[in-house]
Amino acid sequence: MKLKVFLAGLIIATCSLTNVANAHLIAFGWDDLDNGTIEMYGQHWHGDQSSAFSDNGGVRIGLWDNALSASNQNTASWQLFQWTSFINNMGGNTAQNDALVSAGTLDGYAIDAGSWNNSSSDNDWFKTNPLVLGNGSWGLFTGTACCVDTMTTPIQITLMGISSVQSGTGPGSVSVPEPSTLAIFALGMIGLASRRFKKQS
Repeated sequence: MKLKVFLAGLIIATCSLTNVANAHLIAFGWDDLDNGTIEMYGQHWHGDQSSAFSDNGGVRIGLWDNALSASNQNTASWQLFQWTSFINNMGGNTAQNDALVSAGTLDGYAIDAGSWNNSSSDNDWFKTNPLVLGNGSWGLFTGTACCVDTMTTPIQITLMGISSVQSGTGPGSVSVPEPSTLAIFALGMIGLASRRFKKQS
């Protein structure tokens, strides 16, 4: 009898650990770069990082469908943004993250209530390249694949404090002109300058 009770307790404990292990990403933050773009941050409790892991390819951002539950959101249609860098030992619990906002390091953050530990040791972040995203309500999800940037389900968060991007804009990648486009633009500018020079002569 004692063995059965012990085994049942062990199974419950293992299931609990599995649930926690599937939710390493506990919050999202954002920073307005004041140039029409922002950077997205993902806070996790996995410990200090040496690279920007993207076990799930990065973070997906899209419009939340209010007719669907969290687990049934069409996250495959949301735009994917890769984690490209990391910051260790920044923020952590609510008070420390609030201090990041007060200091202007972040313009805001939103926790994943199902995963949030409110611990000062949960102070490591992944970061994206600049992207276009305005204030508003958005769905965010990284995925359930192991190991570092995992979430259990998508979450809906409200972005605030972004002034350089019009509210409701995005999500979108920053378009970088092709080298050939830049070359054509440069030649056009040279031609325009030479025409002006000739007229003045």
